[in-house]
Amino acid sequence: MKNKKFNLLIAPNSFKECADSVEISEYVKASLFRFLPNEIREQINFDLKPISDGGDGFLQVCQRNFGLDILHFEISYPFNDQTFFCPVGYSEESKTVFIESAEVLGTKVIPAEFRDPMNLSSKGMGDLLIQIVDSMENQVLTVEKIIIGIGGTGINDLGLGMLKTIGWKFFDEDENEIEPIPSNFMKIKSFEGEKIETPFKIELIVDVDNPLIGEQGASKVFSLQKGASEYEAEEMDRGFQEVLSVLGIPEKKIDLLNGSGGGLTAAFELFFDVNIKLANDFIVDALKIHDTQNNHYEMVVTGEGKLDYKSFMNKGAMLIVNEFKEKEIPIYFICGQSEGDLPEIENLYVLELSEYFNSEEESIQKIGQGIELASKKIAKDLIKIFTQKNK
Repeated sequence: MKNKKFNLLIAPNSFKECADSVEISEYVKASLFRFLPNEIREQINFDLKPISDGGDGFLQVCQRNFGLDILHFEISYPFNDQTFFCPVGYSEESKTVFIESAEVLGTKVIPAEFRDPMNLSSKGMGDLLIQIVDSMENQVLTVEKIIIGIGGTGINDLGLGMLKTIGWKFFDEDENEIEPIPSNFMKIKSFEGEKIETPFKIELIVDVDNPLIGEQGASKVFSLQKGASEYEAEEMDRGFQEVLSVLGIPEKKIDLLNGSGGGLTAAFELFFDVNIKLANDFIVDALKIHDTQNNHYEMVVTGEGKLDYKSFMNKGAMLIVNEFKEKEIPIYFICGQSEGDLPEIENLYVLELSEYFNSEEESIQKIGQGIELASKKIAKDLIKIFTQKNK
């Protein structure tokens, strides 16, 4: 057998509320190790590059790739005024803070009984920005840039809670100040606030490229998976339109706003100076997906918790598929389950973990076992491909 290295890219996204992408990539590598014979295993370059499209797992991926220190700030929960310690990453070398919005406002910090986006607030993000500024003024941190991964949020409040924390006020028709949560949006008739200046640059990594309002907007598509009913999703979409009218945002500008993060991205676009980077640029450029010994992969393993139509809105794992689908190499997509029509890509192989278990709950509880079973199939194919290439 010839001594020819076989480059294997393992680049999964996180499996939401189950395991982050770093854990998934390690599961896959460990499982393949068990199923591959020594003489083949030694000839494989396992290139682990767990990815994040800005949502769950963003902080772990950045820590792995950029060697960050993890700091903690005390901020408010989205559902009440109690506080918790939220982790952020910090690079002293680049003077950059990395924030995962899912750690601030995600379902991971919202217990099931509070997952009611009509009554949740993004105020925790405002708390965090204020405390970072305070740390700079107290000379605890030197910060030139903040990179925020937007995705995996449990809120859908158009970022108004964040604005209120920073100093904005919202009023009803009787000029009474009201809490800017979605259940109150139709009552908002006026406001006090202006564009926010920050002592650092802000860059947003967004997980989806979808509009803010309408049939494909933040409310009608993504609030449903956050706990909203279809009626509430309609109400929030109407509420978004009402608030944007009160804020005086022209319709042409509204059509260009990004709907990721339950409208959080739109608030940053409208009232801060920010640079928005789509997940594709972050994954390919910042995470250096192409870096291998000879810049050529023979096989790719990716995946995320669910493969459905939302995956095609520039979501992380599908970005990996799109990056390699023209290269005529096998791409294995591991997911908890798929829904709807699968993409017609000849070299794409979808492995659903739900097929190995009796229920979705069991597949989540036994994620390691599921990855092992999927990897067994991948290992069999890998052995065939490797043997053929090295005849």
